[in-house]
Amino acid sequence: MTQGWLIIERIDNWHIDSANNFSFFGLKSRYRKLAAGVKEKDLIFCYVSSGLSSFADIRVVQEAGLKPLKDQSYWDAFPLFFSTAPVLVMPREKWVPLKEIGPSLDLTKGRTDYRPLFQTSIRKLTPHDTAFLESRIRNAL
Repeated sequence: MTQGWLIIERIDNWHIDSANNFSFFGLKSRYRKLAAGVKEKDLIFCYVSSGLSSFADIRVVQEAGLKPLKDQSYWDAFPLFFSTAPVLVMPREKWVPLKEIGPSLDLTKGRTDYRPLFQTSIRKLTPHDTAFLESRIRNAL
């Protein structure tokens, strides 16, 4: 089964990703160790915070391994990246709100306050959450 990852970004960063055809995801250096586990063909589920609290798209990892972002003037805050490609990008009105699916995810099950879980840029997902998110996002269309 394909490994799933949750990425969290603000709406302004999501718009930048969209303008770049979701071709990469930038990370801060402190996530280097966790993101080293990201492999080619892993699925990336994007959660947009900024008060939207919704899942917006699915991406696939193009190449394993973190790389330094060469154009530091473009994104000083995120010196590392891994390459991705869009699998499914939903229009804003179809985004899947966390409040609708939170109780069904291993990540959030049994919690009432999800905010602390969605303050880290990247998280490894369980097989259940990977399959559930992929199904739920695809069905939203």
